Parts: sequence; structure tokens; C-alpha cells
Amino acid sequence: MRAVLAEEASGLLARMGLRGRAWIRGVPIYILLLGVFGVFLPLQKGRDFLDAVMLGAYACLGVVFAAPAASSGFETRPTIGRAVARVFVCVLYGELIAGVMLLLAVSTVYISRGGRIVVGPDLRSLAECLALGCALSLAVTTAAVWLSVTFSPRLARGVVRLIFLGLMAAFYFRSGWLPTVALRGAGIGLLAWLLFFTGLRGTLGTNRASAQFGRKEA
Repeated sequence: MRAVLAEEASGLLARMGLRGRAWIRGVPIYILLLGVFGVFLPLQKGRDFLDAVMLGAYACLGVVFAAPAASSGFETRPTIGRAVARVFVCVLYGELIAGVMLLLAVSTVYISRGGRIVVGPDLRSLAECLALGCALSLAVTTAAVWLSVTFSPRLARGVVRLIFLGLMAAFYFRSGWLPTVALRGAGIGLLAWLLFFTGLRGTLGTNRASAQFGRKEA
């Protein structure tokens, strides 16, 4: 399993432009991303950036990076182990970027104010939103891998875009609800992940059983 995880991590770095000479194009994009969301936006918002809704939105950004990275096709029909490894690596990648942006943004606010902030962020609300972000990443990333294996990577990317549009619309119209529904949303996300994982395991398990039956018949 460790070798499979290493292969998936290497493949992810290649797809994200962080391997070989491609890093010349890939790294500046991440620097720009961190500069805008980790420094510029917090400086513009100031103390208001520590609002529970804003921090909650940052805590849920991992899915924006994880799901598209997971929707790429496999070179060959994967085993369930390789599919799980892709989900794990992509979720870790997305949550790592979201965590770095969140930490950098909060640090920027504190440093720009010289540490003169009386009321800091609501840590309980932030923890609940982080749980929601992880659950969303697991569910949508697993759905992307399942759709990619069962149908096509193109369909997987299309469904991921539709999910993103739905999440953006929900945040635009009901952003104030985010801290209050985060824990409940995390539970729903975990249930969705279990559903998609069951489908993924069923699809790949059926394929493996069929292949073994075919070899016995031969």
C-alpha cells in the first residue's frame, strides 16, 4: 500500500505541474494563490477576516483542490487499493493547501495589527467547519474517482463543476448559515462519502470478480 500511495503522490505532483521542469510554471501559480488568499485578501478585510463565516469558508476550500485532482483518468483499470490511494492523496493535497492558506491568512491579520486583537477567532466554530471541509473533500473526491472509473474522467470533471456551482450558490445566498450547520453538514458529507465509497468498491470488486471468473473459465 505504501508503494501505491507513493505512485499516486508522484502522479499528483506531475498533474499539478510540480514535478520535473514543469515546476517553473506550476510553482508561481501556487505562490500567486497564497499571495492573494493568504496575504492580500486578509489585509483588505483586516479584523473582519476573523469572522466565523470567512474562516469557515477558508476551512472548506480543500475540496476545490482535491476533487479536480482526483477526476483524472487512470492509465489502466485500477484496483480498489489504488482508487483509495488516489482519494487519500488528493484529499491530503487539498486539505494541506487549504490549511496553509488559512494559517497564512490568520497570521497576516495578526501581524498587520501588531498582535493587537482582543477577540480572536471562534475556535470551536472553526473546528466544526474544518470537519465539514474534510467531509466534503472525502465525499466529492470519492465521487470524482467513482465517476471517472465507472463512466469517464470528462463526466467526473463535469459533475465536480456542477457540485462547485451548487456550493458557491449555497454560500452566496446562505453564507451566514455556515457556522451553524457545519457539524450537521459534516455528518451528511460522511454519509455521502460512505455511499460513494460503497459504489466504488462495488464497481471495482465486481470487475475483479469477473476477471477472476474469466480466467477460471479459460
